[in-house]
Amino acid sequence: MAYDFKLFKSEKGRIPTLVIGNLHAGGTGKTPHASIFLKILARKLGGAEHVALLSRGYGRKTKGFFVVEEDTDWHLVGDEPKLLKSLNPNHPIVVCENRLVGIEDIASQFPKVKVVVLDDGLQHRALIPDRSVLLIDSNRPIESQALLPSGDLRDLKYRAKEFDAWIYTRNFDKKTFPLPKSDRTKENRIAVFSSEMVVGNEFERIDKNSRPRVLAVSGVAAPERFMDGLAKNWDVVRRQSYSDHYEFTAKDINNWVICINSENLEGIVTTAKDAVRIKPFMDALKGVRLVIIPLSVKWHDSEAIENWVDEWLESPIFATSTRTK
Repeated sequence: MAYDFKLFKSEKGRIPTLVIGNLHAGGTGKTPHASIFLKILARKLGGAEHVALLSRGYGRKTKGFFVVEEDTDWHLVGDEPKLLKSLNPNHPIVVCENRLVGIEDIASQFPKVKVVVLDDGLQHRALIPDRSVLLIDSNRPIESQALLPSGDLRDLKYRAKEFDAWIYTRNFDKKTFPLPKSDRTKENRIAVFSSEMVVGNEFERIDKNSRPRVLAVSGVAAPERFMDGLAKNWDVVRRQSYSDHYEFTAKDINNWVICINSENLEGIVTTAKDAVRIKPFMDALKGVRLVIIPLSVKWHDSEAIENWVDEWLESPIFATSTRTK
């Protein structure tokens, strides 16, 4: 409310920014969408060194500006930035709870960067994004949801109209959605896109007609949705669900191993984000096959997304790589 009534100041960052956010409390596919926008922008701007990602680093054990490297302990930066670095090793990936400070430090330490993607900057009202994308779970329309704790919205519905684009995610049925009602001009109206999540390469089966008997492990938003989606190709004998960003323990790992041995299972199936927090325990899982299910984004109209990005990159703010203070 203080930002809405201009009691607190909001300003743009030193470098042009693309904020990817949601109103739901997780489960909209933010990490894979952030990753694909990094790739799109890098291709159009001439290389990964020109596109950085800035995250708060939820749950990390550090404070302030921190550069994520491929060998960085995930506890220092958070599981999502660590995963994004593994998926995009040539991009500068950094964490900083103060987004304006983070962008300023990126400009200083990575002078080639022309765009900063923020994977969760909607609620950081001190920053005014240059472009913003709202992710909406196509199976959880915002209008039918309520604020926490009654529902799973973490922000007010009216803020959806402040975004430049809406992406309806997890739209496997390719449903169509009406254009948002808005006071904007036709030239500046909210763009609407649609996408679905694609499961990457899976367990290589000797018998193509069999479904491997596995233990499914997940500590992400809506873990049951991930596990339900395994039913087509896997015989999920046991499920272990945890809260989002859950920090696995040695006791958890030991219980999994006991379950696998007693049930004669073929291995553990988990998400790429969970794998970041499981890999430090690989010695304890020696002999147990860990199958990581990667997720990627499939656009329903890739040309429309490309044109939307091109239109932004052709705007005057990209005449210089950074703004003057």
